[in-house]
Amino acid sequence: MINWQSLFFNSLWVVGLSLLLAAFSYHAWLATENDRKLWTQLSQPGFIRWVWTAVLLVSIGLLGVSQQLWEIILWAVMALISVANIGLLSRKTSFEEKT
Repeated sequence: MINWQSLFFNSLWVVGLSLLLAAFSYHAWLATENDRKLWTQLSQPGFIRWVWTAVLLVSIGLLGVSQQLWEIILWAVMALISVANIGLLSRKTSFEEKT
């Protein structure tokens, strides 16, 4: 019998890592296309937002499959930090668009 809950949460962290790899690959390509240094491109808010989204997905996925209390606390804290950083980036981006 398939454990659907485990399948769902394991899928989340796999998708999160895939998203992180895709974002890094795209921004590495974008850096070469625009003749920028890689670290300059990776410091752009667009890349950072994708990183925090990926960290959020990984955190929720690992939170769902964790069985030890310390793991649950660790992944819950990482998920909260990710949500906070995504919110701060969104607020910063919308503030910069208004000015």
